[in-house]
Amino acid sequence: MKHTLFLLSLLLCLSCQAQNKEVNMEDLIQKKLALTENYEHRPLFSAQLNKTACKMIIEIEDSRDYRLTENIGESMMLPLNIMMLKKGKQRLKIKIYPRDGEEFLTKYATASVTLYHAPDKKSSMKEYEKLGEFELPIDIEQRKLPYYETMLEFEADVPYDYQIELDKAKDLTKISDIEKRVVKKYNQLREMAIDFDENGYLKERLHSSGIFYNTLYANTYEEIKKGHNNKMAIVDSNPAVSDRAFLPIENYTMQFYGNGKIVALWQKNHNPMLYIKAIIKKGTPDEREFEGGDPIFLYMPEGSNELKIW
Repeated sequence: MKHTLFLLSLLLCLSCQAQNKEVNMEDLIQKKLALTENYEHRPLFSAQLNKTACKMIIEIEDSRDYRLTENIGESMMLPLNIMMLKKGKQRLKIKIYPRDGEEFLTKYATASVTLYHAPDKKSSMKEYEKLGEFELPIDIEQRKLPYYETMLEFEADVPYDYQIELDKAKDLTKISDIEKRVVKKYNQLREMAIDFDENGYLKERLHSSGIFYNTLYANTYEEIKKGHNNKMAIVDSNPAVSDRAFLPIENYTMQFYGNGKIVALWQKNHNPMLYIKAIIKKGTPDEREFEGGDPIFLYMPEGSNELKIW
């Protein structure tokens, strides 16, 4: 009888947890949906990124950056809308760094960036217009450079404006203990990830998610739910992932963006500071090592003394 009561209690507890998870998921979806708008004009700007034997960082000036930091070759089409704050002239910084263990860019390093514009989110590839391009010079090894930097400019007629909000945010460079506060916030997020606090972590990323969906014009319930169901590896409790280990928040570099309104911590190798290493088991005896991080950009909204994720 005791075993039966215990089993019933356990099943009831698990059922309540599942219901609560569904409620929390629905609440987050609705909150993300409320952060989007319907735009009649929906232009998309993107960058085709390719690189081998080097690392690449691209940054929209006065906003934030995106990083390809693997030591192997990488190629992707990156939507730039998520990095742009408002319409007008955009200045895209391109920074190329050597691979880990190399002092200078070598003859094996190649990198290219091609900018595109599409009139609408549903435009076909034949409607994409090339706006500009960059290619790493072929004589890069002779220059003995620890990194290479250049810039591409283009006009963007996006319908949203996040510059207004950022202009009202606090200048973090004027806060005397900002580094201490930033490290504390990163540690809070790290603890959430360690504890598999997916709901709490996603709540922290709510503003960032709103920017993501709104700038890509994903403003329907179905689109947001689909994105919400894609698990973030850093808080994924999948039993196939084992031996999870997070780097401590130390030995970092701190970088400001957006005229001092945004800040982030990075590893010395340019990887995100919130970083996990784990083993993914696909079934005995197959398994593989996994590692990756979540880039965290922080800001302090108007009227607040708390750092939040931008």
